[in-house]
Amino acid sequence: MGSAFTAMSGPGPFLVLCIFILCVRVAYQQGCNCFECKNITEGVYKGSYYAMGDASSTGGCLYRDPITGRIIRACDSEATLADEYVYEQCANVTGPEICILPPEAADFGYLNRTWDGAREIQTSKVSYYCEPPKLVTGYNGSATYDIWCSAANFPQWQFTVGYNDLPRCM
Repeated sequence: MGSAFTAMSGPGPFLVLCIFILCVRVAYQQGCNCFECKNITEGVYKGSYYAMGDASSTGGCLYRDPITGRIIRACDSEATLADEYVYEQCANVTGPEICILPPEAADFGYLNRTWDGAREIQTSKVSYYCEPPKLVTGYNGSATYDIWCSAANFPQWQFTVGYNDLPRCM
């Protein structure tokens, strides 16, 4: 006579797997040391970075260099032996909230610029006038060249050349 056989008694394998994943996530989140500011003292990411928000909005330990605009995730538990950087906690480094000053019109051959003085991200615009018969180098032939305070190049102006230059009006 054969004996009764049950495939598994107790919690199912799916439940065990879910508990394991939950424990790993909790351990991972506890391993991150997120501060308002991190100063990375060596390596390719050297510089001071400010936190871009809390863990609920960024996923945790997301930082931006206010000078270069570089964004990194700097969680201690993500470091490996081949990818380890020394850092120290720094005080009150914050990122810019407005764009830098736009370029001067005359420095690049433009007659003037139209600007209300605002430098707010996503809303501020500067228009430069290149008096004909001059043309904006490499542009579509329009006498007006616009730049915007944009998140794409923040804190620099979008459509500037290099750090904060304009295409020449010649």
